[in-house]
Amino acid sequence: MASTTAQGGRHVDVARPGAEQRRQQLSAAAARLFHRYGFHQVSLANVANAVGITAPAVYRHFRNKHALLAGAIESGLEVVDTAFDEADEPLECLVAGLAGAALERRDLWTLLQRELRHLNGEERVKLQARFDDFVSRCSARVRTARPDLDRGELALVVTAMLATLASPSMGVVNMPRPAYQGWLTRAAVAVARTTMPHSDQGTPAASAQHDHADTSLTRSEQLLRTAIDLFHEHGYAAVSLDDIGAAVGLAGPSIYHHFTTKSELLEAAFSDAAHRLETSHGNHDGTVSLDELARSYIQLGVQQRQLFGVYVNEAINLPPRARRHITSELSANIDLWVNALRLRRPELEVSSSRVLVYAARAIVNDVVRVGHLHTRSQIVAELDRLVHAVLNA
Repeated sequence: MASTTAQGGRHVDVARPGAEQRRQQLSAAAARLFHRYGFHQVSLANVANAVGITAPAVYRHFRNKHALLAGAIESGLEVVDTAFDEADEPLECLVAGLAGAALERRDLWTLLQRELRHLNGEERVKLQARFDDFVSRCSARVRTARPDLDRGELALVVTAMLATLASPSMGVVNMPRPAYQGWLTRAAVAVARTTMPHSDQGTPAASAQHDHADTSLTRSEQLLRTAIDLFHEHGYAAVSLDDIGAAVGLAGPSIYHHFTTKSELLEAAFSDAAHRLETSHGNHDGTVSLDELARSYIQLGVQQRQLFGVYVNEAINLPPRARRHITSELSANIDLWVNALRLRRPELEVSSSRVLVYAARAIVNDVVRVGHLHTRSQIVAELDRLVHAVLNA
């Protein structure tokens, strides 16, 4: 179909996108916006404006914003499935293809982990099943290359490999795409080839179990711990102050004596996480070693997995000033890792070092939060092995 416009006194036919092309445009725009701002902060009008149409026109393609989110996730999974299907047999070829897909759709991992929960049961189950099928096929390919891994080790290695490939969703590195894809491939292949430690290596680290009624805590501390657990489990937007108060046996109005808004609790959670990250390695003069940075990050992630979940997923819900402050602190912590890595490996450029650092941290972020991998008896030693495989890639 075409529209006619006047240009320089002449009529020019401008072709309109077909229905399928427009649907793809809307899905791609929605994916970018949901990734950057979060599902609840994006309107249909925002998405429509991004592709140059009116908000009512969106309804010709998607019945509501939830359907648009489903379309955004589905379009990303199509990119990943295509990369998988087109990859040649060696595992390295598959990893390279998936690295390219990860850079093409940097939003997908965040949408799956943070936004999928907003869909209704049937749609969520369908998309989760499609992703689970992709993970199963990846596992089969890794199993062929690594027959030495037992079932639990295979799940851990595949999770870490996919976290490595998905790390661009958490931090952007200014690097030409072919080089970026190459470094992601190197890192993910290194993960896939990692030999797991023997069962007698390393010391297990138990995850913190929060007792919301712990009488040794102040009421404010109880509320903060409870908020962290609920934000981690359900997402910030789905939790109310009343939910938090009820979990500690506190009536609605009483909570305002401690926190006047839900965002205050979120800010307190991020301040707690930032403080723990800053103090975990016990050295503030910038000379901390890469090994110590990795060790402290792993231990903190395993011991405070709920806090890590909030720290990784909920920054978009912080008030602007707090978000800028947290972003600055996170950037400084990343720089600390990059500097330590370049001291270890002076041949690396800053950009390639940053790719490896984001990938190494992504492994910890995902393994401690996803499923039950954090309960493995030697998870600290295993994570240490995987993280260093990436940093040495």
